[in-house]
Amino acid sequence: MAGICLLPIRAQEPSRVGEGGTATEELRKLMSTALAAARQGDHSKLEEISRGLMIPEYEMWFKAIFGDEEGTKMGTAYRVNFEQAEKSYPKLFQWVAQQEGELVIEDVKDLPKRSDSWCGQALAKAIRGDISFYRVSVGQADSGALRSGRVAGYFVLVGGAYRRLDCQLVGLRPESSTASPHPMGALRVGGNVMAAKAIRKVPPEYPMDARMSHISGTVRLHVIIGKDGGIKQLEVISGHPALTGAALDAVRQWRYQPTLLNGEPVEVDTTIDVIFALN
Repeated sequence: MAGICLLPIRAQEPSRVGEGGTATEELRKLMSTALAAARQGDHSKLEEISRGLMIPEYEMWFKAIFGDEEGTKMGTAYRVNFEQAEKSYPKLFQWVAQQEGELVIEDVKDLPKRSDSWCGQALAKAIRGDISFYRVSVGQADSGALRSGRVAGYFVLVGGAYRRLDCQLVGLRPESSTASPHPMGALRVGGNVMAAKAIRKVPPEYPMDARMSHISGTVRLHVIIGKDGGIKQLEVISGHPALTGAALDAVRQWRYQPTLLNGEPVEVDTTIDVIFALN
């Protein structure tokens, strides 16, 4: 399984990390520490890790890595989302730590060309020069694809430390040309069409900190619906960082009528919009 490092995650104890100095080993160590702190309720440690995940002198860095035009756009989006992103990271790790499975670290250059890995593809396409980004998740992986689990985001080495980078954080959006319309046989169906086939929609819990900060808006998710109508895969396309966790938690519980193609049930590739309105 090229480009993937697996590390078992247990519910009550942090994973052990070797003493080697490779890039992926250092990232595994950082992620293991974050997940352990999340499981133990160590908020001060999570806040410390979150501060360290922010990119220093980001405007210069984005231009150097992605070029002047694209780097300027990404740096502007990063500045707008900077404060809220840092505040959201502890809750992100708490959410990821609830998932049983393996700690999966994948080089974006080795991710399969599927719509569930569009963010990695977008980053790899935009990079200028030789630099490695890694997608971190906890769950079950198969041949380079995350079958089920929770994605912690994308990480890159900046200034001697790993920093978190996510497409929604820098304003990148999926392009139809970068995503296969039928990943692993999934049938592409519009979100409005699938909305009519929903048989169970659990409403999201409005995050209290987002409500108190008067944050509202829409979280758009890329979803793979299984042959049985259950949610098989989830990934954030866009939305405010303070709202994405609640949207993911809710949609994970949704169910749909099975979709038939020539009389046989098939997986469905679609999008879901979760709206958070203060009123």
